[in-house]
Amino acid sequence: MTKRLFAGVLLSSLVLCAHAQGTGPLAIEDRSAARSMSQAAGEQPRSAPAMNEDGLIMLMQQQQQFEEQIQMLQGQIEELRHELQVMKDAERERYLDLDTRINTLAEQGVAEQSESGEGAVPADPEADKQAYNAAKDHLVARDFDAAADAFEAYLKDFPNGQYRGHAHFWLGQVYSNQQTPQNDKAMEQFQAVVDDYPDHSKAPSSLYTLAVMQARNEQVSEAKINLHKLIKQYPDSNKVSQAKSLLEQLND
Repeated sequence: MTKRLFAGVLLSSLVLCAHAQGTGPLAIEDRSAARSMSQAAGEQPRSAPAMNEDGLIMLMQQQQQFEEQIQMLQGQIEELRHELQVMKDAERERYLDLDTRINTLAEQGVAEQSESGEGAVPADPEADKQAYNAAKDHLVARDFDAAADAFEAYLKDFPNGQYRGHAHFWLGQVYSNQQTPQNDKAMEQFQAVVDDYPDHSKAPSSLYTLAVMQARNEQVSEAKINLHKLIKQYPDSNKVSQAKSLLEQLND
């Protein structure tokens, strides 16, 4: 009985030792493997911030490039806007406030008869007046072709007409504002006012308009001469400030 009990205890001890030898190394390997996996998992997140930082730097560089391109385009837009404004100003000079002048025609009427420098009184003052008013009506109606014919006829039919100074001036405006401008003919009419009616109320405007058209035709020297003439001969004219401004542009 005692021997069997001793044998059982010995056998149990041998089984426990074998079990300890078999399971001990496996647990150590499992812990090593777990440690390796944990280290590998710990290294991977550390690389992610570096990649995110590089991407952020690239985005910032691209944004800076876009901002520089936008600034360059804005500068080009400002230059084009300035050039367009210059062109608009030059075009506005071409018309020379024609609408304003046309609107004042209705108020001039008989008052034009008393202006000096118009020439001798015609043989038939009433016919003279009717012919001029008929041409003026075409101008007010903006029928420029009919107005041109009517003013030409007036200047031909009334060599001593009392409205010849006005007729030359408005004929010049008509020629320069037709759908197809006849600038050479317009300049002839303005020059006629300057040469033949230097004391006429339209002389300063004719001189300035003539200078503007000469400047457009690249006749800069002639334009400067007429602008200086305007400033000197008509210092009280409202065209003097415009003449000085145009002179500065031509001298640049």
